[in-house]
Amino acid sequence: MTNSKFCPMVNYLQSQKLLRIELSFEEIESILETKLCKSARKYRAYWYPSATHVFPNLCLEAGYKVVDVDLVNEKVCFEKW
Repeated sequence: MTNSKFCPMVNYLQSQKLLRIELSFEEIESILETKLCKSARKYRAYWYPSATHVFPNLCLEAGYKVVDVDLVNEKVCFEKW
């Protein structure tokens, strides 16, 4: 994980104390200092853990799970777990 492009997001989540965090795609891109891939804007499945979805798996490791994705308004809601 130390060389993952998602490290800034992991660090961000680990530093949070809130039980629920809502971030826009733009805010996530600002944290990551890079654009999200096209799949993130097109498919809800991108945001949920699986063997091939690195981003949500790392968020889980950081203590937060994705509980809602709004592709129209480009927002993601995370909850501490």
